[in-house]
Amino acid sequence: MTIDTYDIPPAILTSRVFPGIIPSTSHHNVSWNDDGQCLFVTKKGVNILTPHLTTTFAPPPTLVDPSLSLENPSSAINNEKRRAASAAFVVDDNLSDEDGLDNYDETPLPSKNGGKGKGKETKVRRPRKGEIKFWNTGVEVDTSRKRDEVYGWDDVGDEITSVVSEKEITTRQAIWSPSGLSDLGGSLLVVVNSAMQVSVYAPRNDPYTKQWDEIADLTSIIRGSLPPEALSNGLSVEGMLEMRTICAQWSSHLPLPSMIGVDGSLLALSNRAGRISFWSYGLEKRFHQIQFVQICEQGGWVTDMAWSKWRILDDQTCEAHLALALTNGSVEVLIVQRRAQIDQADPKKWALEIQAPIVMIDRGDKRHITSIKWIDDALIWTKSGTIHIFAPEGNQTVHWSGTVSLRLDRVGNWAGANGLGPCIGINRINRDTLIIVLSSLTTHILTDFTTSPKLAHPHDSLRAALALRDMFEDHLSTDPLIRIRFRTVQLQPEGWTANTAGWTSLGWGSVGSWVTEPTSFHNLDNATEGKRSVTFVLGNMGKAGAAPDETVIAALRRVLADPPNLLNTTSGKVFIPYLLHILSMKDSETLMEDLLSLTSSTLTAESQARKVDQAGLIDGFWSQKPLDQLRLAYVLSSWCENHFSSEATDFQRVAATVLRSITTRLIDVLLKWATTALQPQSLGNLDRQFICQLLKTANQLSEEQTDSSLLKLVKDISSKLDQIETQDNSEEPCPACKTAVGADGTCIKGHTWTRCSITHLLITHPHYRVCSTCPAISLLPKRHLSIPIPVDEQGKDHDYQRFIPSPSTAVEEDSLIQIALEAAIACLNCGGRWQRAV
Repeated sequence: MTIDTYDIPPAILTSRVFPGIIPSTSHHNVSWNDDGQCLFVTKKGVNILTPHLTTTFAPPPTLVDPSLSLENPSSAINNEKRRAASAAFVVDDNLSDEDGLDNYDETPLPSKNGGKGKGKETKVRRPRKGEIKFWNTGVEVDTSRKRDEVYGWDDVGDEITSVVSEKEITTRQAIWSPSGLSDLGGSLLVVVNSAMQVSVYAPRNDPYTKQWDEIADLTSIIRGSLPPEALSNGLSVEGMLEMRTICAQWSSHLPLPSMIGVDGSLLALSNRAGRISFWSYGLEKRFHQIQFVQICEQGGWVTDMAWSKWRILDDQTCEAHLALALTNGSVEVLIVQRRAQIDQADPKKWALEIQAPIVMIDRGDKRHITSIKWIDDALIWTKSGTIHIFAPEGNQTVHWSGTVSLRLDRVGNWAGANGLGPCIGINRINRDTLIIVLSSLTTHILTDFTTSPKLAHPHDSLRAALALRDMFEDHLSTDPLIRIRFRTVQLQPEGWTANTAGWTSLGWGSVGSWVTEPTSFHNLDNATEGKRSVTFVLGNMGKAGAAPDETVIAALRRVLADPPNLLNTTSGKVFIPYLLHILSMKDSETLMEDLLSLTSSTLTAESQARKVDQAGLIDGFWSQKPLDQLRLAYVLSSWCENHFSSEATDFQRVAATVLRSITTRLIDVLLKWATTALQPQSLGNLDRQFICQLLKTANQLSEEQTDSSLLKLVKDISSKLDQIETQDNSEEPCPACKTAVGADGTCIKGHTWTRCSITHLLITHPHYRVCSTCPAISLLPKRHLSIPIPVDEQGKDHDYQRFIPSPSTAVEEDSLIQIALEAAIACLNCGGRWQRAV
């Protein structure tokens, strides 16, 4: 590679303006999930953004305006045109503040020499092919308070909570679940509002642009679990405090190989009564409160939490640490263990154990903790003006133990540039460097993290802060809304504060995302909510930040050599930081040869052959690293095919070859599973067609690749089914004319059909699902045909009823086709997540 990170100047990859007001600043307010979607919180709701990056979908229709539709009422929060112009405008002194952008003349200001126009030139680079487009959807918080009477809160009152609240209901916090929990294979969304009520949302059809439905009201479930004495004479004060949730955090997936596909993640809720409750979702697709722990005595509570990663203790046990920030400024840690319970007679399940006693990390100094986060084994928390790092003895992250406290100084000379603001981002740039971002969008660089943490030279912190400040001033000078509102005021950038809600990196390099609202003395007291807006920015600090530990090609080679489990994260999310880095480069074509060689090299990966039984089909699909390597290579080569037009043919050839290898391995898994699951005496016609189609596909693949193992499987299954391939009822006729249909989905008379990427059967009805990353299409499992069921007016959840097998169709639900479709939690070809077609 000829271009290094230090050769990349800072770049804005995306900047979008949204109406609304940011809530109180917090590092939770901007976060990415394992599906490659980003949320940011406004007072009225949660916006969900998805980049158009590793996908075969057509790009969003416009970079600026989110589409409005009756199917997506949540998009009403984005109903104003923003950023209609990109440079300067002719200002009419008679223009009223009430006039919209449609009445604003977009003619460029004439320059002094009569040239092209005066407007301020963009200081920060953009990608050569334009900014990255994002899809947008979201949810709105319920401001009606209709459920307060159901909860019984009206009889007690808000004052008893001792928590400062606003007159209107606003968004307090929003977090993601791990991937793979929704019936589309993606994440769920948990939202806590300012009334301390908790709701869980799931996507209906399309997580990118369509509506998300409230599938569970956890506050209502908590009320149902209260002891009778708390409800005997109306809701008691203690019961109400237990129903009021302060914050929420959801752990990651557990990495135990024997429990793959069995959700063991935990949702932790802290309430006003000083307790932590633990919730599971699991195979039942229903929330259960499984245990609680009393943390504080009366008067105190947990203000924030942070989960560490799970680590494997033995072949049945995983352990994670839950860090707690308390109202008195102290920090404690809960040790949480989950043990796998595997019994051949019963479904696999998890047991929960909370280790005692609670570990006190810091006794506190009464100052509020503004953020808390784990960096592997090290715990970091911040207060106004200071940052604290704790590393336990024997940790695997750093070469020291104990607690280190550092004082933050002022960085920058603009308004709000001091070290006292709340921390909104704690991220690790490379092995030895951390970046701390404050709410004024100023940065503090920590170096020597693994040996002896200390603040970097002020010039290093200032260099990174100036890169972010330049991106802020770039927006400040070009945003038409600001130009309209303050047309009579000379904009002095030094007097504007970048009031930032949250900042987060993407896991590698110097790419970060944040949400900012420009504030100054001009708009502090007279800006109504209807005229305020926030800006979502995706930017690369480039050479202004610390260099990664390795080049982008070396990082991609490492990912392909040791891929993550694509059941727990999408291939698109894996590649996002590296592809954004490539898009930030001045001349990314210099990487074409390296990328072509890298994607081609995965074809040498050998399949880890293993025999799977009926219960282990998920294991066969999702626990093979060579299969995940091929999936990642397929996605990367497809992206390169679209990005590098000069080498598109070569990348297309590699993608097609990799896809054939993926199909061969998937057919191998399905046939090996079929040898143990087949019972020819009770095999229905649909299952017989399914097996027949697998055998036909295996025959074609074995002829193309001279694979003797597939031929042997075909012979074994054919003999077991008494020559199934020659029986009439094993053929799948054309639905239109009843003639034979070829492997390409076309019958003798020319009718064309699409085949399911999992079962290879014809898709003949509108109820199917499409992959959001590759062109794969699949039949829907019968249990997933219906869309999510929203909670009723009383807050009762009913969505779990979709997944309860009906007694009348129990045998059909246990058919081979349904087992295979349900095992395809995500796309088997690429690891992408599903979307319903209708």
